[in-house]
Amino acid sequence: MKKNHLIPALLLALASGSLSAKTLVTVNGQAIDSSVIDAQVKAIRAENGQIQDTPALRRNLTERQVIATVVGQEAKRLKLDQSAEYKQALQQARAAADKSGVAKKANFKTEWAVFEGDLLGQAYAAHIAKQNPVQEKDVKAAYDDFSKFYKGSQEVQLGEIVTANSADAEKAIAALKAKKSFKSVLNQYSVDEQAKKAGGIPNAYVPLKDLQQSAPPLYDAVKDLKKGGVTAKPLQNGNVYGVFYVNDRRNITVPTYEQAKNDIGRDLQAARIDASIQSLLQKANIKPAK
Repeated sequence: MKKNHLIPALLLALASGSLSAKTLVTVNGQAIDSSVIDAQVKAIRAENGQIQDTPALRRNLTERQVIATVVGQEAKRLKLDQSAEYKQALQQARAAADKSGVAKKANFKTEWAVFEGDLLGQAYAAHIAKQNPVQEKDVKAAYDDFSKFYKGSQEVQLGEIVTANSADAEKAIAALKAKKSFKSVLNQYSVDEQAKKAGGIPNAYVPLKDLQQSAPPLYDAVKDLKKGGVTAKPLQNGNVYGVFYVNDRRNITVPTYEQAKNDIGRDLQAARIDASIQSLLQKANIKPAK
């Protein structure tokens, strides 16, 4: 499911409200209590103590709960929870939880409620897929658009060095132009410790056409660089500066229809399910607590 675009404004309203409010938000009149989010945070931290109880975590959980509530309401309206398939899946899961002893855990009630919500979500997704199935003509049309878009274009494997100031970024650029190894320059100037450990160059290649759409400044900086090239100027992002190095550049190999059709079909179906959920959210009466 893609991240929806309606919830963030709601969460800003929640963040500005009283943290002691019992009801965080109502969804079509159904309240989501802070106790629900408290219990989910507790369950998550019980599984992994490294996860911190942060406002960001609570916002994400609240967003998930709003979406699950809207979808669950629609699934029940459609009586999907009354289907034999749904009831069987619920019974089997509960039997497995009882048999394994999971049902005796302190946080089981919270985890089970989340599971039920997820199962209702799956039932709703299956319903939408059945009502609005992807046809082969849809897949072929999407493949034609995809292959035309990428045909004759290239992709790059980029290394990035993130520095704390423009002066260090300029020094990194000069060092790379002087043919010093990317790893040595990375280790000397980067403030990203994780990148240092990983080597700074992901295995993945990025299509230039994707960069052109999603990150125009980066596209403009690297589009004409050959293998071994480095951006002429650092790219500022907030308080840090990025230096990009083209580790490799190659023509894009467009997969055949047979190779791509299953992935395209899944993507199209997922997009239809996501659009349906977005429609539910747009129609829903979602009110943050005052």
